[in-house]
Amino acid sequence: MKLSVLGPAGTFTDAAAQVFIARHPELNIEPDYHPTFDLVYNSVVPDGLGLLPLENQLDGFVQATLQRLQVADVTEIGEVTVPVNFGLAAKVDDLAKINRIYVQFKTEGQCQNLLANLPQAEIITTSSNMTSLEKLQAGQNGDAAIIPQSQMTALDFPLMQDNVADQDDNATRFIIFKKQPASLVAPEATEAPDTAFKFPMFITPPTEQPGVLREILNHLADAGLNLVTIMSLPTRQKIGIYSFYIEVSGTFDQKETLFDTLGKMAKAYTVHPLGFYAV
Repeated sequence: MKLSVLGPAGTFTDAAAQVFIARHPELNIEPDYHPTFDLVYNSVVPDGLGLLPLENQLDGFVQATLQRLQVADVTEIGEVTVPVNFGLAAKVDDLAKINRIYVQFKTEGQCQNLLANLPQAEIITTSSNMTSLEKLQAGQNGDAAIIPQSQMTALDFPLMQDNVADQDDNATRFIIFKKQPASLVAPEATEAPDTAFKFPMFITPPTEQPGVLREILNHLADAGLNLVTIMSLPTRQKIGIYSFYIEVSGTFDQKETLFDTLGKMAKAYTVHPLGFYAV
């Protein structure tokens, strides 16, 4: 089975993929690396899986992933959370001599304290942490890069600093998905009643009337379902009309309640389900 992953090898996405592969040796999974979010999604074959970053503890949700999920027909089957930290490597012997620094677009938001101490440096955004490293290796004196901490032991640059993220306990959550539409019909129970579940979805109200978000949340609260996450994203159809990305949690003994509630909500709003899985 192929697992489409945001590459190249050595990234935190790759680390998440290796965790998932280790959990499921019976699937004989082979990672398949791609450079962009769209290529990861488009490369998922009917009997394969995809993996994308969803949320970082410091920098929040990955907008590129949410925007893809908003319109994609996928079924999330699980998630993986991996610890995240970064190191700084540079072709200088002093921070003040750094002229430019390569940093991945989400990494930048997690290393603000370091970057604030480099006012002289030009920040060049990259698509992946390993691309940052490659740019540094091919670069010139005065260049630097923020890279995964796991890569630091294999490198030898004049200046190297470990653990440069704004917090030591940083982590990123990744989703694993199949390329097929999720359902609003309750699946057969395969877990113990007290096993926790998560149900992510997008809900789009038909109008922008006052109180519509409260009505949506009341459906969940009245059913005793736990709201884990809520984010608003523009529908891109009209200014002021938003979709709400929502994650609901509970236990498997609430499965019927969950899907009954979703059925009621689907009569009033557009409900775009993204999966139902144990956590």
